[in-house]
Amino acid sequence: MKVPMTVLRVVTLGPALLVSFVLAVVVFAVVPPLLGLVLFLAWAAVLVALALGQLEDTALGLLTGSRPASEAEARVMAPVLAELGGRGIDVGSLYVRRVQRPQTPVALAIGHRAVVITPGLVEGTYRGAVSGAEAVAVLAHAVGRRRAIRPRLETAVLAATTPWRMVVAAFRGVGQAFAWLPFMRVAWTLRGVVGGICVVQSVAEGRTWPGLLGGTVIALTYLVPAAGRVIEARADAGADQLVVELGLGGVLAGLLRRYGYPMTLERLHRLEASATPPQRPRLHLVPD
Repeated sequence: MKVPMTVLRVVTLGPALLVSFVLAVVVFAVVPPLLGLVLFLAWAAVLVALALGQLEDTALGLLTGSRPASEAEARVMAPVLAELGGRGIDVGSLYVRRVQRPQTPVALAIGHRAVVITPGLVEGTYRGAVSGAEAVAVLAHAVGRRRAIRPRLETAVLAATTPWRMVVAAFRGVGQAFAWLPFMRVAWTLRGVVGGICVVQSVAEGRTWPGLLGGTVIALTYLVPAAGRVIEARADAGADQLVVELGLGGVLAGLLRRYGYPMTLERLHRLEASATPPQRPRLHLVPD
C-alpha cells in the first residue's frame, strides 16, 4: 500500500516541530520572564508573518545561507531562466548560496517561485563547464522536486524547525567525532533491541509511561529516516518525470554521470526515456 505524501510529511515534520517547540520554550524560560515573553511573542509573530507570505525574501536568505543573485550572476543565468520560462517554468527570484558545501543541493526550489543555486553552478555555466541545457535541466529538476512534495507553509515550517536542525547537526558532529570508538556502529545498529529491553523492564517495574516514551523515541529513529527516504525517492521520481517531459532527461543523466553522482539503473532508465508526445487522432478514410 502506498503511503500518502501527507502522512510521510507528518511523520518527518511532527517530531521536528515538537522538539523545536520544546527547545524554544526551554530557552525562553531560562531568561528573565519579561524578556522571555517578548522573545516568545516575537518568534510567534515572525512565524505567523511567514505563514502569511510576508518577510519571505529576508527569511530565505537567512534560512538557506544565501543572498539574492548579483547583477553579474543574473546576467549569466538569464538565458537559463528565459529558457525555463519558455518551457512553462517561471522562476520569480534567484538566490545564490554564500558557501558551497559538499552535501548542498546544486539547486533548490523554495518559497513562492524562488530557486537557490550554488556558486559552482553559476561559475560552471559562465565558463562553459555546464551547458545551458544542463543548467536548465538542473533548475527544472529542483522545481519538479518541490511540485512532487507540495510543501505547505514551507518557509514558516523551515523557520520553526531551526532548533531541531541545529540539534541534529550537533549530534551528527558528535557522532562523527566518536565514530572511531570500537562497537559504536554496532551499538547504534542494536538500539532497537536495547530499547525493547528497556521498555519491557520499565513496564515490569511499574514505570509504564517513561518506558513507552523511550520506546517511542527509539522507534522514531527508525521511522523518521525511513519516511524521509521515501519522500526523497518520490520527489526524485516526480522531478525526473518533469525533466523527461521537457526533453532534458538524457541531458541531466549525462551531467550526473560526468560528475560521478550515484544513480540506480532504474533512475538512469527513467531519465533516458523519451517523453512520448500526445498522439493525435488519426483519420480513417471510409469508402463510399
